[in-house]
Amino acid sequence: MKFGNVLSPPMPPLDRAIGIAIQSEELGFHSVVMPDHTLMVPPGLTPNTLALLSAIAVKTKNIWLGTGVTDFARYHPSILAQFFATLDNLSPGRLFLGVGSGEAMNILPFGIPWKKFSQLKEGIEIVKRLWEGEQFSYSGKAFQLKDAFLQIKPLQKIPIYLGANGRRTRELAGMLCDGWMPIAETPKTYRQNFEDVKRGAEKAGRSAEEIEPALQIYTALDFDSEKAMERARRFAGIVISAIEKVEQAGYELDIPKEFPKKFYFEKLLLTDESMSKFVEYSGKVKDELISDFFIVGNVEECISKIEEFRKAGVKHLMIINVGPDPKLVMKVYADKIIPSFSEQ
Repeated sequence: MKFGNVLSPPMPPLDRAIGIAIQSEELGFHSVVMPDHTLMVPPGLTPNTLALLSAIAVKTKNIWLGTGVTDFARYHPSILAQFFATLDNLSPGRLFLGVGSGEAMNILPFGIPWKKFSQLKEGIEIVKRLWEGEQFSYSGKAFQLKDAFLQIKPLQKIPIYLGANGRRTRELAGMLCDGWMPIAETPKTYRQNFEDVKRGAEKAGRSAEEIEPALQIYTALDFDSEKAMERARRFAGIVISAIEKVEQAGYELDIPKEFPKKFYFEKLLLTDESMSKFVEYSGKVKDELISDFFIVGNVEECISKIEEFRKAGVKHLMIINVGPDPKLVMKVYADKIIPSFSEQ
């Protein structure tokens, strides 16, 4: 199993963020993964991910780098294709493009046109063709290209990971992508939802073995289990944002029916009303739910939970380190957890 370290906004000062990426490489993590936001919950420093990835690329030598995720609403496929081709020349053979359908908080406040699925599917198709170096035209619902080509090519076949959290996009991951990279899953939901990816691969005449099953997941670790859980409770909002998976996992949340859709990944906006309700309902998430959706507890408990995800099919675990002591979490993963899964 591979382990990635997610540098998730709100960010520390940028020199510190670069330092964490360098340290991740030194500690034996396989990848550094960066979500790409313009705005972020909770508010705080949210820099441009592509710029920061460039800085990290020239400061590291071996660790894989990728977005987790960016989108084709804010960036035209030609922009992302050129950027990642350039970055692959700066960090040969250790780059992946993680994309998703986008999130309202990053798009709607800025008046950006948003066609969700058509932008996502067409964007992936266009990026792959541009990386091949051919000149081509393309006519889709979201994008139209005429005699388009790039004058830089990547040095490798850059893998594309899809941050797919719904049935239709999971099938798209199986049809077009090299990896599936959801967030907010339990071992049960991950195993079930990976079947959608496999079905998409079958439709496209591909083998599911061509697709790397990844997962972004929050982790709170301490030698004192209760201290770890106390910290994890502060991030229970991610469960609110995955209400469909909560129900899929067999849980119920005491939340009015009109609110969950506003809180879902794609739809959450940073308004006073939505944020106050988001905080209020996050407090209703029980520890049992957090334990199922997070990797939380002492060292032994965290290893046990990671093993559950490994058995569910995860091959690339990307941790969102929420402490309580982030340096301790990094050290424990490096010294005890990564080595225990290195041969699996």
